[in-house]
Amino acid sequence: MTTTLERARRRALRIAARYRRTPLGRLVQRTIDGFVAIEPFDRAMTLAAQAFVSVVPVMIVIAAFRPTEPGFGRFMADAMGLSDATRDAVADSVTTDVTVGSSVGVLGLLVAVLSATAYSRALERMYAKVWHVPRPGLRSAWRWVATVLAVVLAVALLGLMREATEGVPLPQVWDFVLRLIVWTVVWTYVPWALLRATIPLRALAFTGAVTAVLMCVLNVVGIVYLPIVLESGARQYGVLGLVFAYIGWLFAFSFALVLATVVGRACAEDESALGRLVRGRRNDSATAPRVVTG
Repeated sequence: MTTTLERARRRALRIAARYRRTPLGRLVQRTIDGFVAIEPFDRAMTLAAQAFVSVVPVMIVIAAFRPTEPGFGRFMADAMGLSDATRDAVADSVTTDVTVGSSVGVLGLLVAVLSATAYSRALERMYAKVWHVPRPGLRSAWRWVATVLAVVLAVALLGLMREATEGVPLPQVWDFVLRLIVWTVVWTYVPWALLRATIPLRALAFTGAVTAVLMCVLNVVGIVYLPIVLESGARQYGVLGLVFAYIGWLFAFSFALVLATVVGRACAEDESALGRLVRGRRNDSATAPRVVTG
């Protein structure tokens, strides 16, 4: 019995060794190695926490400035593409007091945006770690603000597009396609801006497209998953349960972002036709590994 198991183990190791020598095997191995090196769960939780405490307050203030919108809850529900029932649950979880906008004012909004750059810095650390490039200095601090504005404006645009697609034929299809386009543009621009264009735009566009696909898939899953979580959380823990649901969903999106970045990096390093397609023939040395910390 032991001899049979040993022979089977050796055979499996030989097959795995041959597989790792193939282009697909090397791609999978690079993806796994990069995923382990980035500490994905810690990175995703950091991004989710920073988004919740930094970016969400900005969106609350922006939602309050919109007189035609009944509050942040429905604003976010439209942006996430939730069903009508879930939109009502989310809308009821956050105050709809329109006086928030008038009490905060433009100065308060500016302070909120500057505070939200903590999310941009967390993104910058993640991208620099994955792509093995040094982090830009304080001279590029304006890019942190640009990143926050890009993400917030994308969320606001998605909410507006959700309203615009209501009543048209196949609204779910249009919603999916428009989200795919918006997220591809945003998650191509964000790393390009944060890393000061040190990575080929073509490789970042591929990574942005992968990110957009994962986020759109999560959006579809959320139509089924979120109503259950929101209702059970609110019933058991009240507002605190809704907070847990929000952070958990932000973690899922952040995890997808980290995974897509690692996959994009691995594909850009590929020696086969896939790598040349992702990075372009003239950028063969642009994605060469460089050791950095952070």
